[in-house]
Amino acid sequence: MILRRTALFLFFALLASLPLSGETWYIRHDGGTRSSKEHSGQCDGKTDAPYRKGSGQHCAFSDYRYLWDDQTYNSDAWVIAGGDTVIIHDGPWRVGWDAATGKGAGYTWCLGGGTSGCSNPPIPSGTPAKHTRILGENYANCGTPEATDKSKLTQIFGGFGVWTPLNLQGAQYVDIECIDVARHSQCVFFGDPPVPAPCNRGGPKDDYDSDGVVTDVHTHDLLLQDMWIHGHVGRGIKGPIGGLVTCTRCDIAYNGGAGWDFDDGNGTPSVHATWNFNYSTIEWNGCNQAYPGPGAISCYGQSNGGYGDGVGTPMGMCLATNIDHSKFIYNTQDGLDLGHGDKGTDCPLTITNSIAYGNGGGSFKWGGNENPAVFTNNIAIGNCVRMSEPIPGQPVTFNAHLADFCRAEDALPFDFRQGGTVLFANNTIVSYAPTTFDIDCWDPSCSDSTLTFKNNIVLGYDNPKTYNLGGKPEGPGGFYFQKPSGTSFAATISSMD
Repeated sequence: MILRRTALFLFFALLASLPLSGETWYIRHDGGTRSSKEHSGQCDGKTDAPYRKGSGQHCAFSDYRYLWDDQTYNSDAWVIAGGDTVIIHDGPWRVGWDAATGKGAGYTWCLGGGTSGCSNPPIPSGTPAKHTRILGENYANCGTPEATDKSKLTQIFGGFGVWTPLNLQGAQYVDIECIDVARHSQCVFFGDPPVPAPCNRGGPKDDYDSDGVVTDVHTHDLLLQDMWIHGHVGRGIKGPIGGLVTCTRCDIAYNGGAGWDFDDGNGTPSVHATWNFNYSTIEWNGCNQAYPGPGAISCYGQSNGGYGDGVGTPMGMCLATNIDHSKFIYNTQDGLDLGHGDKGTDCPLTITNSIAYGNGGGSFKWGGNENPAVFTNNIAIGNCVRMSEPIPGQPVTFNAHLADFCRAEDALPFDFRQGGTVLFANNTIVSYAPTTFDIDCWDPSCSDSTLTFKNNIVLGYDNPKTYNLGGKPEGPGGFYFQKPSGTSFAATISSMD
């Protein structure tokens, strides 16, 4: 009897220790309207099956928006719970009104508010043991370790003035995988003159959205994997973060403002932030994507009403960063700009096995509080007037209004605080930017700071097109040390070809 009771106790203890299994929800075009205790509809969304007949059936939802909108007045609560999984079939799936005025067929979405507030509310948070997951149907074989097959992505898109089709503000322990985040138009917010035309924000609205993905200081333990975020009038991803965010096999491309901008527009600093960016690409930002494509219909520099950083940060930033096997290419301003990393003491930076080229500004750039910094096995090509010339695959007029080439007059700038360290090793640097390495000390003295520079190949070219951009005949300068009088730091330079 005692043995039986002990066995039962251990059995129930084991059950209590197992993670609870969340529900799985399904979206497919042949599903039905949302049914719940509060709302009479055709399907409960919990079975991967089409709608047949009747109400309250076990079948998929017929619209992605049913996950948080049951089409009753001012109702915007997710039907899923934390730790649940959503599998989205088919596509594309619209977020926002269905019509330019919100009337007619599109009126039942966003009841009680305008389309700009029609994005999803905060996604129910998972737990460390069981994340909430939003998955495209091919998530299990969406990519190899090195690349994503974009033909397998499920698309969601924003339109008719919606703020963002994927609101990740407050997302915690959430995975988004195998998703294409886009828009279906080519009007512009950034650029002067606006080509092909400015977005009509009045009524009827043009079919645009502002930013692809939005985060905030409550966003953490977020995985973005096998994603293509492209074509938005503002940023691909916008906002600070509040912890770990990992992007694996992401392509952030052709966003009119910038690629990934950690500045929400108010300079809100990130909190305890760690950013992992692996096997990913940030490209052609500052350029407006042609719809339905291909390529850039127009690109702009800062002096022509544009922006164009591949990655941008606000002042007051502390961001622990790990970048591996990634690309920063053809952005109209800097490729990777972490140069505002000026706060905090726990902001290590590691960039490995990555490449930057074709950017209008610098290639890789970081601030003094990104420390210690490890920059190894990378390729940085400072061909900062490249986008002034034709580029295969792009319309011949993509750069008709593009300016600000070599805007910062350097290829690879980085900074120190007192006690800071940089390991710069095993890299290849090829440049005709006026200055190759632009290095600054942000403290009265950096006498206890160390730059270790070894086993790098550095090749400079004389390019007459840079002469009116700060360059001089006979090629670029090598090291330019910005420092107040009397400031110094230790530098070990060896094995440089």
